[in-house]
Order: sequence, then structure tokens, then C-alpha cells
Amino acid sequence: MSLIKYLINELVSIIFAVLVAVLIFLALRHYVLQPFQVEGNSMEPQLHNQDQMVMLRNKDIKRYDVVVFPDPRGSGDSYVKRIIGEPGDEIYFSNDTLYLNNQPVEEPYLEPLKSETVGKFTEDFSLWDTLGLTEVPEDYYFVMGDNRPYSGDSRQFGLIQAEDIQGVTNFVYFPFERFGKIEEYNLTEDGTVNILE
Repeated sequence: MSLIKYLINELVSIIFAVLVAVLIFLALRHYVLQPFQVEGNSMEPQLHNQDQMVMLRNKDIKRYDVVVFPDPRGSGDSYVKRIIGEPGDEIYFSNDTLYLNNQPVEEPYLEPLKSETVGKFTEDFSLWDTLGLTEVPEDYYFVMGDNRPYSGDSRQFGLIQAEDIQGVTNFVYFPFERFGKIEEYNLTEDGTVNILE
């Protein structure tokens, strides 16, 4: 009789441990991190079509983060783009150069595609020309794909509300030859862009 009681206790313990593990997994997936697959080539050369990534939810958003959000046009797809403009920013492009608040800014994440492109990589535009605004409003972001000639982004569908951003993604887990953290950037006061270590 004690053997049966022992086996039942062990079975109950195993079932309880599995249930706790499943609940922890579901909570992490729903509130902290979630797998995400890149669709399309709008983020090349940094990200490639079919890259499998981990998206971090509830993370503070900053300039140059790669973010995931639902298609603003309502297709049901999720988009992955880079934050270019934050609230309060004035943005325009002239002669293939990004200007933030009237200061030219480097974009090293566009290489080598930009230097290999004949003609302009990013067509000239301003917030006023595309959206009728002089600056990015509070709680909104201006996003662009790194592969500018082939990216549908804020130039076409407008600004992204902060509340619509599902998360930040910066880690590729498949394919294995691309396994690892993608480069992250920050903007210094003199307009240079550094790779974060």
C-alpha cells in the first residue's frame, strides 16, 4: 500500500511541477518576451526575411530601437522597423542625409546597402511634406526600415502611437548562423551614432 501511495504522491508532484512550469512559460511569453518572425526585406542588411527573433515586451523605447507593431493599415500583419524620430523631433531628409532637429545624423545601420546603391537611397522628404507636421507629437514615433527603397514605413502610413508598439526586438535565434544580438545604436549630442556595447 505504501508503494502505491508513494507513486501517487510522486505523480501529483510531477503534475504540479509541470503545471507551474507551463504557467511560468505562458506568463513570460505574454508579458515579457515573445518569439517573432521577420517577414520581408525592409530591414536588410541588419535583419533578413524569415529571421526568428525574440521580442521584449514592456521595454522603454528609445531612438534606433528595432520595434514590432501591428500594420497601421489593418492587414493583421506585424511590422518590424527602426525608431528614427521620437516625440519632439523635427525630421527631414535632404541629399540622402537624415536631419534630426536641423542636425545631420549618420546612419551606419544602412551599410553596406546605402553605399552600394546607385542614386539616392532615401528620397528627400520632411515631416511637413509627408504628414503635415513640424515635429513628432507626444506619444508618437517615426519609424523607417533600413532598406529604404523597399520599406513601407512612416513615410507611407504615418506615425506609430507608443501604445501600439508591441515590443523591442534585438536578438536573432534562428537561423543559427545569425544567432546573437543585433547591433544597437545611440545618438550623441554632436550627431554621431555609436554602436552600443
